[in-house]
Amino acid sequence: MADRRKKPEHDDAWWADQRHAYIEKNDILLSDYPSWEWVSPYDFWRTIFPEGFLQPRGEEVPWHEKGGGHPNGIAIQITNRTKTVKTKTGRKRDVPVVERFTLTDDLDGVMERVVDSNRKNESVFCAPVSFFGKSRVAENARFLHAFAIDLDGVGVQELKNMLKQFRNGRDPKFAADKWVSLPQPTFLVNSGTGFHLYYVLDQPIPLIPRIVPFVQEIKAMLTDYIWRDTVSTLEDVQHQGIYQPFRMPGTPTKLNGKAAGSKIKDKYEAVAFVHNGEDGKPWRCSLDYLLGYAGVRGGKDRAELIELMRTAGRTPIERAKKLWPEWYQARIVEGKAPGRWTCKRDLYDWWLGEVKTKATDHHRYWCLNVLAAYAKKCGIPYEELEADALALVPTLEDLTEREDNHFTEEHALAAIEAYYDPIIHKLTRDRIERRTAIELPKNKRNGRPQKQHVEVMNAVREIDHPNGSWRNKDGAPTKADLVREYAAAHPDASHSAIARELGISRTTVIKWLHDAPEEVAETERPNGSCDSAMVEFRDAIRTCFEFAAVDGTLVLPIERAPSEREKRERETVKSSGTTGKIPDGSREPFPIDDRLTNGHN
Repeated sequence: MADRRKKPEHDDAWWADQRHAYIEKNDILLSDYPSWEWVSPYDFWRTIFPEGFLQPRGEEVPWHEKGGGHPNGIAIQITNRTKTVKTKTGRKRDVPVVERFTLTDDLDGVMERVVDSNRKNESVFCAPVSFFGKSRVAENARFLHAFAIDLDGVGVQELKNMLKQFRNGRDPKFAADKWVSLPQPTFLVNSGTGFHLYYVLDQPIPLIPRIVPFVQEIKAMLTDYIWRDTVSTLEDVQHQGIYQPFRMPGTPTKLNGKAAGSKIKDKYEAVAFVHNGEDGKPWRCSLDYLLGYAGVRGGKDRAELIELMRTAGRTPIERAKKLWPEWYQARIVEGKAPGRWTCKRDLYDWWLGEVKTKATDHHRYWCLNVLAAYAKKCGIPYEELEADALALVPTLEDLTEREDNHFTEEHALAAIEAYYDPIIHKLTRDRIERRTAIELPKNKRNGRPQKQHVEVMNAVREIDHPNGSWRNKDGAPTKADLVREYAAAHPDASHSAIARELGISRTTVIKWLHDAPEEVAETERPNGSCDSAMVEFRDAIRTCFEFAAVDGTLVLPIERAPSEREKRERETVKSSGTTGKIPDGSREPFPIDDRLTNGHN
């Protein structure tokens, strides 16, 4: 095992230095940078939730009825009270009592939380997301109002570096140089030892299932871009999902101490600062603006991100029908529930070893969360998972770098609750690597040497396709026809998109489109800027909500028009002569990927 000696625990002097740095960072923003101004907790949330957007206090119109209801904000307060709960194996543990509060359009709840939390010294969190109903779960989330990036380990010098790079992003001489500039956020929130960067959107994004993967990827890539050694003393990037709640401005930070009767006289609250635009109003970001930064360091370009938005990471139904006819018949026509693979326990045991040797301080929670996913995927009983997770607690606690971020059995048990999430086994490789900071090696050739693997696969091919029937006897023109047919059917598709869909190289696409007959060549116009996809994205937003100039209120139509893709899917089913029904994806549940016990806040 690698030498991972525990850092010395922080003493009173360390905490005193952190409190001094907190005050100094506030003074820097207030005194040295006139483009940043202190903003009250109420004005902070009024910018994120404009007047008329949220549910009016006392409104009784059910949101699920046509033309009725508004979303609301949801704040949660971690109280000093505890309650005893049992795990599935009967183990008892004490957990904090969490109180939930609805933020209505008057935003009276904001100052109520500020006053109450400071009186009790309790933490309060809220996400820049509006929800339908009272439950803060992902399937109830309806609009994303801002991308919030959590930067930990921001000292005085790191703050100065960050502010300089924001200024570079506005300076024409530096804005194009992404290595020395950062996108301009609307708000900076001093959360104690770090900062929260809020990029308030000029138009909220509707969190329909088709768009969510695209939005999640945008935030992940923005985090990768913004988190650099000049603005944080921590080496490992910490990722959170779009539903992650953050400490509310005006409420206590960790610098106040944990106890309800803390001896600290001064209250160290989360403090918010706003950057106003040329119009004197808080700066708002367009999606195009943020896309100019996302992917710069992550290996993806703007076109790939837009393509993800168009497909939600899924294969178009027309192509899926051709590739997997049995799946199409079972899932789409007959409406059968999806099945899933069960892996050998070797995968679970391997990850258990990875956690023991490669877990780091800020990723411990997610390491056990993924352990629960692998346990589910490998058919490991919960009892064994719980025993293994608790056995890891001493090892993970030894990684603690900050006195305010210990890792306990409570954290471990909270992390593995995901075992009972019905779709936890669908965690992707990219998301696991981002959450845990542990690289997942790709499985190649089933452990066989290349020569042996090629011989095995050739033998299998001859069994499946005897007498050389696998060979393409028609030659290259077959591929040319395939490219031209797809280009004709998808005139806005780029070369890269066509190559991905057809499983061929980009150069092959260019070759056959360049030599295409005139009528085909005219149809295919690759658009490198993906403007047509952005138009489609904005149309999707407009089908979810619209602003009406009636007394300055917001009208939120609940029923959305079906997309062209959904229309084609339904027409396909009708033409098949069956009575099968396409499942409604507008209310499809998806996993909420934020936790309050992961030590990031």
